[in-house]
Amino acid sequence: MMGSSLRSFCLLVAAFLLSGTLSAQGNLKGNRDLAKMIAKGVSGVLEKNFYDAKMKGIDWKKALDDAEAKIGASNSVGEMYAAIDEMVLKLDDSHTSFIPPWQTQQPRFGFQMKAFGETVRVYQIKDNSPAAKGGLKLGDTIVGIDGIPADRKRYLHTLKFYRFIQPAGVMVLDLVRDGKQQRITLQADIHTRFGLEMVYDVSHFFDELREAESFEEEHRFEYAEHDGVGYVRIPNFEVDTAEKALWKVKDSRALVVDLRGNLGGAADVLERFAGYFHKDQTEILKAAYRDKTEDMIAKPRQPSFWDVPIAVLVDSESASASEVFARHTQLSGRGIVIGDKTMGAVSLARPFVQKIGADPAVFYGVQATVGHGTFPDGQDIEKVGVTPDKMCIPSTYALAQKKDPCLEMAMQALKEKLNQPGPAAQK
Repeated sequence: MMGSSLRSFCLLVAAFLLSGTLSAQGNLKGNRDLAKMIAKGVSGVLEKNFYDAKMKGIDWKKALDDAEAKIGASNSVGEMYAAIDEMVLKLDDSHTSFIPPWQTQQPRFGFQMKAFGETVRVYQIKDNSPAAKGGLKLGDTIVGIDGIPADRKRYLHTLKFYRFIQPAGVMVLDLVRDGKQQRITLQADIHTRFGLEMVYDVSHFFDELREAESFEEEHRFEYAEHDGVGYVRIPNFEVDTAEKALWKVKDSRALVVDLRGNLGGAADVLERFAGYFHKDQTEILKAAYRDKTEDMIAKPRQPSFWDVPIAVLVDSESASASEVFARHTQLSGRGIVIGDKTMGAVSLARPFVQKIGADPAVFYGVQATVGHGTFPDGQDIEKVGVTPDKMCIPSTYALAQKKDPCLEMAMQALKEKLNQPGPAAQK
């Protein structure tokens, strides 16, 4: 199907680290000129590669002119980046994004949050971090970040804005705790990077965005088995570690596939992974590009789980490739999906690395959606997401107590399945 350069469902391309920011390149006029060059570069990449040649009906020349005008009136590098980011946001596309040259100094606040249902809540806090010292608590509902509403649709972009577009050393959180609204101000720990480093791993970008680099457990592929029910946690579809995890539970009579927080990855990895759950070759998705269509196919692989009951766990940060696997599980009848409604960010994207100059060079990134996928039933779940067969949204109490009711629900459902008479129970 797709060539290797296009086989990606990644939600956002990884960031490009730069040994200095634009402000290090010269005076204000020089920064404006350089930012305008970046804006033109971003515009050109998208005009050439975005899946919709008509750019969704947007007057793209005017969008670039507007961005350049705002850059010309800007007095800081952050404002310039914001003008370029605003231009890209006009496409309103989940996988199309501007990644600016990375600042050498990164603010870290030591907590993670995500949407649970329609509310955004804190689910991890690092010990001795600004968040812990500032009084943030597990289960707190975040309603605003620096005055910008924090809701299911916008919170990830808000984090991106304040970590990469206009990095801030202070974060003001409006939150609700025990029914009362509060405001907490956090002073960041500043992490400094040295040297030029380019990162292409999509999972790494989101680890940085969500500060998951501070939480080692966020990176691991996990596996376990209990009473015949295997468990694998797949944080991304970027490497073959996802397949290796399946080998660790190859003798399981039922299997939980945990895709919570899995923001996507490579289409070929997903394709191979899905093959372990089928006896026969099975269509997953049809990808439509500007000039062609291609099929994504799951081909049977060993060890086979084709006759093993499975439960797929998803949440609001299950996106892209993980959403495709979850919906495919439903459509193929291979198992049940449990958890929260997924993100609704399902497109095929390609990263484009751009640079200006030679020594020193300024690197920046553009990710463009190059194709859209539809399932065998004709459905496109972009901006729709996957609705689980069994909804499960942890309560504030469960988060505070570090309980996992959704995993418990999945384990219970599979154990009940195993207790029913039939081939799966006898395997």
